[in-house]
Amino acid sequence: MKQKIFEYLRSTFSEADGTGSATRVLAGGGVLATIIWVSFLVFTQRHLPDLSGAALFVSSSFAGYGINKVALVMKDDKKDDKK
Repeated sequence: MKQKIFEYLRSTFSEADGTGSATRVLAGGGVLATIIWVSFLVFTQRHLPDLSGAALFVSSSFAGYGINKVALVMKDDKKDDKK
């Protein structure tokens, strides 16, 4: 069971070819940090805070992943143009 969980996590945080993806790990860390932060605020303040800052933080962590993907597509297009 542990092996299957490890394989799932490895595939989640890696690209299709098996290489690791730092942007996916950072985005996952950002989501985890936001969940912990909002949970802390709810338990200490006893009400749900404004989540616009949390939404901006999480979306900015996924922006790195999007930029990385666009850069890879542009790099592949340049390779095709040279052929």
